[in-house]
Amino acid sequence: MTHKLQREANVALTLAMRDLTLIIKSPAKLIPAVVFPVMLLGMFGGQLSQNMGRNMGYDFNAFMLVGMLVQGLFMMMTNGVASLVEDRQTNFNQELLVSPAARTSLILGKIAGALFTSYIQFFTTLAIGLFIGARLSAAQLLTLLAFSPLVCLAAGALAVLTIGFIRKSSTASIVTMTLTMTQTFLSGALIPVNHSTGVMAVVSRLLPMTYCVDLMRGVFYQHGTGSGAATLHSPTVNLIIIAAFTVAFLAAGTAAFVRAETNR
Repeated sequence: MTHKLQREANVALTLAMRDLTLIIKSPAKLIPAVVFPVMLLGMFGGQLSQNMGRNMGYDFNAFMLVGMLVQGLFMMMTNGVASLVEDRQTNFNQELLVSPAARTSLILGKIAGALFTSYIQFFTTLAIGLFIGARLSAAQLLTLLAFSPLVCLAAGALAVLTIGFIRKSSTASIVTMTLTMTQTFLSGALIPVNHSTGVMAVVSRLLPMTYCVDLMRGVFYQHGTGSGAATLHSPTVNLIIIAAFTVAFLAAGTAAFVRAETNR
C-alpha cells in the first residue's frame, strides 16, 4: 500500500513539474497574472474606493484586495486545469491512462501544477493592492496564505467538473474564462452582494467563488474590523459548503473525464 501511494504521489508530482516547466518556458502565459490585477484592482478598484469606499463602513481597498486574491487563484487554477483538454487532443492523456497510475493522480497532478502558477498571481495581486493603499497585518497575510490552498482546490474541482464534459481546447478556454469572469462580478469579489435581492441574490449564492471569497474575508477580518458588514456567513458555514461542493465536483468531474477518455 505504501509503495502504491508513493507511486501515485510521484505521478502527480511529475505532472505538476511538467506544467511548471511549460510555464517557465512560455512566460507569456503569465501575462494575465499581471494584467488582470492591474485592470481590476489598480484601475477599477481604485476608482470605486475613491468614489464610494468611504461610505462602506470598512476599508474598501482591503475588501477589494481579498476578493481579487480569490479571483486570481480561481482564474489561474481553472486555466491550468483546463489544459487537460489540450492534453487530450495531443493524446498525452492516453499515454498516461494506459499506465498503472490511478486516474485521480492525473487530476491531482494538474491541480498541483496550476497551484504553482496561481501563487504568482496571488503575490502580484498582493503587491498591487498594497500599492493602491490596502493595509493588512502580518497575521492577516499569514491567515490568507493558510486558507489559499483550500480555495485553489475548490477552483480546481470546479474546473475538473467543467472540462469533464468538454472535448475541444478552444471551447474549454471560452467556457472557463466565461465562468471565471461571471463569478468575478457576481460573487462579491469586487462589488458587495450582502444586500442583493431577487435573481441576483439567488445567482450569487449558487456560485462557488461566493463562498470562497466570503471565507477569505471572514478569516481576514477575524484579525481586524468590518466582518459583519463585509461577509455573508461565518467561516465555519463557508468551510462546510466549500468542502461539500469540492468533493462533489471532484468526484463527478473525474468520473466524467475518465469516461470521456475511455470512450475515445
